[in-house]
Amino acid sequence: MIYETTYRELLLTAEWKKKRKEILHRDKGCCRNCGSDRHLQVHHRQYNVDAKSGLRIVPWDYPNRLLITLCDECHTAGHQLYFIPSFKH
Repeated sequence: MIYETTYRELLLTAEWKKKRKEILHRDKGCCRNCGSDRHLQVHHRQYNVDAKSGLRIVPWDYPNRLLITLCDECHTAGHQLYFIPSFKH
């Protein structure tokens, strides 16, 4: 599925909340980088776009292998390193 709404809005949907919960459970509720169990977020290791439309794929349609649990600090640091905006939810 592709989307035209803002990414931030998509992170508020029931579909994303379900996927996020699944990834947090898989990662045992800890940051995979530093081990923290506080202020956890689920990070997309890459962002994909539909080849025909050029629109991004919805966040919950990514395979689990492309999602990882990170604490806010590690998530922000990673996005700054690669100049990718970070979206809070």
